[in-house]
Amino acid sequence: MVVFVPVSREALSGLTATPLSGPVAAFGVTPGLCDTFSLPPSADEEAERTALLLAGLASLIAYGSRLVVVVETAATDDGGGLGECTLPGVAWRDVSAIFAEPSDAKAAVAAAAAAVQGLDLDAAWDATPVQNLMSEHDLLWYGPEEVDALVGA
Repeated sequence: MVVFVPVSREALSGLTATPLSGPVAAFGVTPGLCDTFSLPPSADEEAERTALLLAGLASLIAYGSRLVVVVETAATDDGGGLGECTLPGVAWRDVSAIFAEPSDAKAAVAAAAAAVQGLDLDAAWDATPVQNLMSEHDLLWYGPEEVDALVGA
């Protein structure tokens, strides 16, 4: 299963040398996510984008910016409506991509981070600054080999 793992810059930096030990929270295309967002089984790409947005939001809530690693590994569906999954751990060799904020999103990220303080994922999703951030600033894709540029940024 392709899953999206919210991480901090510090966790991403350390991941190249030391795996994240589990349980690790992640987001994937689960029946609950498809049901919540009315996504038909044929909407794989939209479902993965939605899981990525949720992982980015979870990262924003926890760390103040959206930073997500993509892994393909076994995951346990937590049964929630937002694609919540649990991984036994994350090893660098399993990372296929990294998604991070574009450099021109600093003001929007700061506004969204301030708006989500103390909120859960459901409430944060509906916050206007979060919706503005997600609609105006797509996360950028990076290959794993670009990790040094990201953690040094």
